[in-house]
Amino acid sequence: MSKINACLAILALSVAIGFATTARAEKRVALLVGNNAYQSVPRLQTAVNDARAVGAALRGLGFSVILAENQSRRAMSEALLAFDKAIEPGDVALFFFAGHGFEIRGQNYLLPTDIPEVREGQEELIRDSAFPADRIIDRLQARGARTAVLVLDACRNNPFDRPGGRGLKGSGGLAAMTPAEGVFIMFSAGAKQTALDRLSNAERVANSVFTRNLVRWLAEPDLTLVQIAKRLQIEVKQLAASVGGDQTPAYYDQVVGEIILNRSDRTTPAGPPTPQAAALLADVDKRATEAVPAPAADPVMAELDALAAAKSWSELRSQLTTVKPTARDAHWASLAEQAAIGELTPLATSSRPFGDRLAALEHYATTFQVLTDNPKFLALRTSVGLSAFGDCLDESYGASECRRGLEDFVRTTPKSGGTARADLARDAARLIGRKLNRSAAAPFFAVAVEASAETDAAVCADPDLTTAVIAAFDRPPDWNEAKAAAALTEACWKTLGTAVVAQVARETSDNSYYLGNTCPILLRRDALTGLREARCREITSR
Repeated sequence: MSKINACLAILALSVAIGFATTARAEKRVALLVGNNAYQSVPRLQTAVNDARAVGAALRGLGFSVILAENQSRRAMSEALLAFDKAIEPGDVALFFFAGHGFEIRGQNYLLPTDIPEVREGQEELIRDSAFPADRIIDRLQARGARTAVLVLDACRNNPFDRPGGRGLKGSGGLAAMTPAEGVFIMFSAGAKQTALDRLSNAERVANSVFTRNLVRWLAEPDLTLVQIAKRLQIEVKQLAASVGGDQTPAYYDQVVGEIILNRSDRTTPAGPPTPQAAALLADVDKRATEAVPAPAADPVMAELDALAAAKSWSELRSQLTTVKPTARDAHWASLAEQAAIGELTPLATSSRPFGDRLAALEHYATTFQVLTDNPKFLALRTSVGLSAFGDCLDESYGASECRRGLEDFVRTTPKSGGTARADLARDAARLIGRKLNRSAAAPFFAVAVEASAETDAAVCADPDLTTAVIAAFDRPPDWNEAKAAAALTEACWKTLGTAVVAQVARETSDNSYYLGNTCPILLRRDALTGLREARCREITSR
């Protein structure tokens, strides 16, 4: 059992279905939480990566994704509130959690990063500091979502176990959940079983054993959730057995009808947000051969089809460039898409130098202009690019250079790609805020707001926005961070105003950059009263 690591996978898919047709085109919204950086219990390794991988796959299914990483209880509560506000009756809503979970008397709890250390007899500390899984289901149903999905990729070991038996006792697994009518629940392992994080310590895979297969099957069109569950039971059980483990996913179905998240005949909703299609971290082997159109009569195209069927992606890429421009039809464009997905998808989790990965993306983008606004390519570009720039920041090649490169990468995302630029900018903001500093995230959030007015609500509700703006206002006024903070405050005043005003009272020096940057804005908006107003008027009159 030494190969069973800390972050263990549980999946609970909870679906409340209302199949009535609505006049409004359905919107798909997802909140994904990945918690690695626990403060008082063992830290995890793959939870954040799992949330990102599922988020990338969901973008491909038309979801507008909110990604929240390393969430304290307050931050997670705010993220859930923002998620609530984004859901309207008739929507498809999905909540994903990767992190520690714990069972108390048959109820499962999701643990934020600031969960305290708990010892025997202190179970109530968990109840007061964590989130009951049942409550998440209730919230999704209460918002009137036509389809609600709950995915829990939680750890199956006991995070409170301590040497000497002084820790809180637990079985190491979550309890079975009996679903109500209209709810579908699936776990990555049977009740009280321990799920595998990786097959071995030497395995270089960024995601848990269950999640890596979940993402692959989400990309497969026309599968019901029951079919996905059955496939995962077979695969996970076989993988676990190969290393001596015992792990068989269990599911509980109380839904009348079939639930299909990835329909091959699905059309893009007419209203915002425009979905990004994705083919990330998927098994390209089967999809590529099935996606190839019927063999063309043209022998050149027939040869290209054969290369696609053989999954010879680099050779296919090379041969596609030899086709005359006048012969580059929809069939050719489909093959270019397959070559890009087949060759570039592995780069999302590759250990190759980050510069090589970025160069591969750039080569495809410049060689095949047809991919400029292709949603699958843009989603793949986002995943590979963020992974590469994350490594750039980690490897200390120069934080400022990496940040400038990432900003260029975001700004060169075609505006014709729907919400691709805004989604990438928000993900980049969180990456920069986590790996560099919070103030540096503000310009990226500003790009997200600039990208499309339709995305303003999602950006303004982002749980990381407030801390980024307050930190950015503490920079010199001619810095991009301070300018971005001012623009964001104007665009997101309803969600930022209270926090920006409250910070004025916390500033101890009248010479702080924060007061110099915010006082003119707050006075113009008549947002101050009493001593705060007097203080700001004195500062601005100098």
